[in-house]
Amino acid sequence: MTIQSIRRRLLASLITTIIFLWLITALFVYQVASHEVEEIYDATLAQESRILATLMIHEIEEDEEVKETLQKLVAEAGEDVATRSSKFMEILHEFQSHESESEKDYLTLVPRDLVEGHRYESKIAFLIKGVNGKTYLRSNLPASFNDFKIGYNNFVVEDKAWRMFGLKESSGQFNVLVGELLSVREEIESEIVFNSLWPIIIALPLLGFIIWMMVGNGLKPLSTIADKVENRDPNSLDPISTEDVPSEVVPMVESLNHLFLKVHSALENERRFTADAAHELRTPLAALKTLAQAKSLSTEQAHKGFLDQVIRGVDRATHLLEQLLTLARMDSQSFDESHTHQVDLQQEAINVIAAIAGLALEKDIEISYDGPNDMVVVPGFSPAIQILLRNIIDNAIRYTPNNGEVTVKLVEQDSGARLEVHDTGPGIPESQQQGLYQRFRRGEDTKIQGSGLGLAIVKRIIDLHHATIEMENRENHGGLTVSVNFPGALTH
Repeated sequence: MTIQSIRRRLLASLITTIIFLWLITALFVYQVASHEVEEIYDATLAQESRILATLMIHEIEEDEEVKETLQKLVAEAGEDVATRSSKFMEILHEFQSHESESEKDYLTLVPRDLVEGHRYESKIAFLIKGVNGKTYLRSNLPASFNDFKIGYNNFVVEDKAWRMFGLKESSGQFNVLVGELLSVREEIESEIVFNSLWPIIIALPLLGFIIWMMVGNGLKPLSTIADKVENRDPNSLDPISTEDVPSEVVPMVESLNHLFLKVHSALENERRFTADAAHELRTPLAALKTLAQAKSLSTEQAHKGFLDQVIRGVDRATHLLEQLLTLARMDSQSFDESHTHQVDLQQEAINVIAAIAGLALEKDIEISYDGPNDMVVVPGFSPAIQILLRNIIDNAIRYTPNNGEVTVKLVEQDSGARLEVHDTGPGIPESQQQGLYQRFRRGEDTKIQGSGLGLAIVKRIIDLHHATIEMENRENHGGLTVSVNFPGALTH
């Protein structure tokens, strides 16, 4: 059997939730960061293109000014004078040399080994090219690349992906193309992901340890309760105090206390049953022993009388045992909706009357039923209701003198059903009625044989069915009326 650990389940749930939320957050941050990196780098490409275009325009304008100045000097001084002037010839030679160099494919940048730069330099390139095909300036962009498109575009050159921005100069003299390897952006995005990952990876064991300790500290009340239960006296069924118990644990403690109460009640019932049985059986057994001893000393003529007394003693002991066992069963019962079903009181009353009619005939007592012929249904436990009816009707027959009457009456009510048992016996003084529901309590002046358990059994069954019982002496007709009110009756 797998042992379920609350601490491990909480730890696994919390760690899983934290990792999941962190991954969602990291993914969101990565997407946002990637978008921002794209935006910033694209903006940088555009800005660099405009700066290069501005510088190129300035350079062209300077060349034009120098050329115009020289042409003006030549025009003013004349060709012979200008030729004879060594200084003028030096300036003219310089300009012509510059013009000649400009005819080359492109100018050479300062090599990286001469000036320390950044490692990303080789991943950034630009190209300035005239509309006539002349290349003004070119960096480390692969020589095989000569394509040009205005705006942002992606190109693959020599198996490398480039992000390009093309700008056409407003006067139409040249175009500027600035680009960078996409690996630059991918590297930065990877750095963002890595820098987001490694802290949580490093902190995860520490976080797990902290959560483990915190969960253990939160579960200490359970350990405290377990220690209280383990260290308590085995015979103690006192409830566990809910003081200083967390609200989440209170329902469990209350359920445990309820269980203790049930066990205590069951043990008390067992002890009471044992004590009652021992007490009540002592008298009839002692009487049987006395009769047996007397029989051994008696004459043959007295044997028959002794045997009759033994039979009556055995009958009393048998009746007592039946009542004790019934009471024990009732004490151990606790009904709920799963145990109950619809019980027809009308049919149950008729069945009990038929079963017990023999006792009434022995005393020439007229026993009758007065009530509806239709079903009168109440929620309950049929065997228990049969025992209740039998005990009430049996008492009525026992205490009714010969040639008397016993009537079982069933009355429908708005809130349920009322079962009445009328007899023509001596009745019971009101001062004694409540005490008769206690075990082994009988009327003070009664001479009828019995165990004193019948009404105790009846009271237990009534409590289990949430019913009520009443006793009332009949002033006009004499005798006693016992009424039982059942809730929730339905007539069919």
